[in-house]
Amino acid sequence: MAFRPELYVHDLDKTAFEAFSRFPETEKLRELCIKNCDEQTVKNHILSDGVQLGKNNMPEIYHLLPPICEKLGIDLPELYCVHSSKMHAAVGGCAHPFIYITSALAEQTEPALIASVLAHECGHIADPHFLYYSMAIQIMSKTNDRILNIPDVDNILTPSLSKALQFWAYCSELTADRAAVLCDGSADHLIKVLLKIHGYDPDQVNQSEFFQKALNLDNFADENNANQIIDKILSQEDSQSLLATRLYESNTWAQSEQYHRILKGTYSVLSENNPQIKSFDNEEIINAEVQVETSSKNSMSEADIQKELVRINSELDRYTNHADRTEYALAVGAGIVAGIIDAVYVGETTMTKGTIGLSHKQVNHFIQEYAKARGIHKDRLKDAISELEKEFKVDQDNVWKGANIRVSAKNHHLADLAHHPTPAGLLAALIVQFLRIGIFVNRDGEWHFVFIETSREDIIRNVIPAVITAILNWLVTMDEQAFEEEYGHKLPENIHRIAHLAASTPILIEIAKCADNWFGHLVSDMGGSKNTAGAGMGIPGVFISLFYEIAALPILKDTGLPETMNNLYQKQKIDLRHELAAVNLAKKQAVPVLFVEIFTRVLYFVAELIKQTEIMKQNGGTYKDIDWQKVIPFNNRSVNRMLTIASMTFTTADTTDAAVHAALKSKGNWILFSGKFAARYNYVGAGRATYAIVKEISSEKKKAELIHEKLLLTEIKKQTDIQRLREYEQWLTEQVTIFLAEDITEFMNGFNDIQKGIAEDNSNQIIKGNVTIQKILGRDPQFTNQKEFDALMDSDEAFIL
Repeated sequence: MAFRPELYVHDLDKTAFEAFSRFPETEKLRELCIKNCDEQTVKNHILSDGVQLGKNNMPEIYHLLPPICEKLGIDLPELYCVHSSKMHAAVGGCAHPFIYITSALAEQTEPALIASVLAHECGHIADPHFLYYSMAIQIMSKTNDRILNIPDVDNILTPSLSKALQFWAYCSELTADRAAVLCDGSADHLIKVLLKIHGYDPDQVNQSEFFQKALNLDNFADENNANQIIDKILSQEDSQSLLATRLYESNTWAQSEQYHRILKGTYSVLSENNPQIKSFDNEEIINAEVQVETSSKNSMSEADIQKELVRINSELDRYTNHADRTEYALAVGAGIVAGIIDAVYVGETTMTKGTIGLSHKQVNHFIQEYAKARGIHKDRLKDAISELEKEFKVDQDNVWKGANIRVSAKNHHLADLAHHPTPAGLLAALIVQFLRIGIFVNRDGEWHFVFIETSREDIIRNVIPAVITAILNWLVTMDEQAFEEEYGHKLPENIHRIAHLAASTPILIEIAKCADNWFGHLVSDMGGSKNTAGAGMGIPGVFISLFYEIAALPILKDTGLPETMNNLYQKQKIDLRHELAAVNLAKKQAVPVLFVEIFTRVLYFVAELIKQTEIMKQNGGTYKDIDWQKVIPFNNRSVNRMLTIASMTFTTADTTDAAVHAALKSKGNWILFSGKFAARYNYVGAGRATYAIVKEISSEKKKAELIHEKLLLTEIKKQTDIQRLREYEQWLTEQVTIFLAEDITEFMNGFNDIQKGIAEDNSNQIIKGNVTIQKILGRDPQFTNQKEFDALMDSDEAFIL
C-alpha cells in the first residue's frame, strides 16, 4: 500500500499553505504560470550538461528510484545527473516532473544515502501542491527568472505573497523529509546525507548537541514567535539552525506513534478526524468529470479544470480550420470571378485632371450645402466661404505671423494642428479654446506652443462652465454618499454615470460648441480662402494630417519625414480634395474586393449549411440541432481560411492581368511598363490579401497557445483523477475492514486490479477492479469496460461511485 501524502504531511506545511492560499492573487498567479510555463525550455536550461540515467547508464543509482515511487504511489519521473562539484539534488517540471542529482553527490555518496535523497525529492512530487512548489523554486532561484518575466506576474507577486510562498516552500521540505524517512524505514540515512551535503562529517557530529540548535516550531502558534521563525527561515541568516531543525523534526517524527502506525498500515486520516480527506457516502453522486471538493477556495478543483478545458476546447474549435476541398474550390472560384470583374470593370485607375476636378466640385458643393444648413444662403462659393469664415472664427488662425517659427501662409494649415481633420486636430482646438495655446509643428518637425492673447471675457467664458460643472459633480457625490449611508449600498453604476453626466452638462456644452466651431472653420477652409475660392490651398486631408502628426513624434521628427510631408502638401498641393479623388478611385478598386468578401462568405454559409444538414439527418435530429455557430460565416477559422485563399487568388489574377496589359501596351519599354502596371494594379485587393495572411498567422499562433494550455491542464486533471481514485481505494479499504471481512479475498483481487491499473495507467484494469468490488457491495455496475464508460460519460446519466 502506498504512503499517501495526507498521512505524513507536516502540520507547519498545512498551516503555511493555508496562509498562502488566503491571498486573492494566488489563483491568478497559478493561472498565469500554467498558461505561460514552458516546461521543456526550463528543463533544457537546467539540464544543459546533464545525462539521463537508465538501465544502461548509472544503473546502480537508477534502480533505487522505482521502489521509492511505488512506496509513495507516484509515476516514475525521469532521473538526470548534471556535472557539478557541489553535492546537490532537486526536482523540476510541473506536469512532467523530473529529478536531477549532481555528479559530486553520485560519486561521493553511498547508494543507501542517495536513495534517501531521491525519496525526499519524490516526496515533493507526491505533494498535491507540487505546482506551487515548482513556482517557488523558480522564483527563489537567482539563475532562473522565467516566472518573473511572465507578463503581469510582477504586479501580482507582491512582497507579502512572495514571502508566504517561499515560507511554505521551506515548510514543504519538512513533509518531503518525512517521505524519505518512511521510504528508508528510519531517519538515520536522511540525517547522514543532509549533514554530508551541508559539509559536515556525519561520523564526527554529535547529533544530540546538533539537535539543540533547532528552531522550536511548537512555538509557531504564538504570533510573535511565528513571525520570528518566518523571518529567520526566509533570511537564511543561520543555515545551521535550519539544518538542525530539519534533522530534529525528522528524528523526532521517526520515533512518533503516527510514524509507526503509518508503517504498519493502521494509521488513517479519517480515524484522526482530519478534514483533508472527504469521506464517501453510499448515496454520493459524482458527475462525469469526477469533481472533487477541496479544502481551500483558492486551490484548483476539478470543476475549475473542467470549466477551463471546456473554454479551451471551444476556443480551439473556433481557431481550427474545418474547411474541406469543396470549400477551397469555391474560394478559388470566387477569387477568379473577382479577378474577371477587376479586369473588365475596374481596369486602369489613373488620377487625371478630370478626376481631381470632380473632387473639387464635390468639395465646393459640400461647402455651399453646409453653409445653407447653417443659415447662410449665398449663391456664389466666394460669398459662402466669406460668411463661414466670419461665423466660425478661430483664435489661433493668425498667431503664427511674426512668431518666427518657420510657418508661412502656404503651409500654416498643415503646421497648425487645429486645422487637421483628425482627433488630434480636435484636441488641439480644445486646447486653444480652454488653455489659449496654439500648437504648431513646422517643416523641420519642431514643436511650437504660441500663447494666444486672452481677454477677460475669454477667461469668464471658459471658467464659469468649468466651475459650475465642478460644483454640480460635488453635489452629486455628496448625495451619493448620503444615499450609501442611509441604505447601506452604493447607487447602481448606470445611475451613477447618468448623474455625473448630467452634472457635467455645462462643460460638455462648451466642448460641443468648440467642436462645432472647429468643424465649421475647417469647412470654410476646404476650398481655399474667400480670395481664392475653389482654387487656393485647402486644408490637409486625413492621411496627410495623420502622417504629419506621426512624423512629428520625437523618434521620427529628425528623419526628414516632416519635410517630405510638408512638400507633398505645399509643393505637390495634395490637400483634402486630392485625397477625396484618391478615395473615389479606391472605391472603384474596392468593388471586386467587396465581391470576394461577400460572395465567399455566402458560399461558405451555403456549403456549411448543407454539411450540417447532412450531419443532422444522419443523427436523426431536427434543424434545431444544427450548430449555427459553425454555419454563420463570421468569427471562425474556416471562413477566414476561405477568405485568405479567395483574396490571394484574386491578387494573383489581378497581378497577372496588370502585367499582361502593361506588357502589351509598353512594347518593351520598361518605364512605360511600370506606369501601366501601377495604374492597373488593385492596391485595395493587395491590402486585403495581406491582412488575411497576417490574420491567418495570428490565428495559428493562438491555436498553438491553446493546445499548449490544454496539454498542461489535461496532465493536471489526470494527476487529480489518479489522486481521486486513490482516495476511493482508501475508502473501499475501510469498508472492507469494517463490513466485508468475509469477502476479503474478492475485495483484494479488486484492489489489486485497481492498483495495477493505476500503476500501468490502464483504465480497463481499473474498471475491472471496480466491477468486482461493486458486485460484492450488491450494486449493479454502470459500466464494465472502457467503451461503456465512454458511453456513460457522453450520456446525461449521473456517474455514481
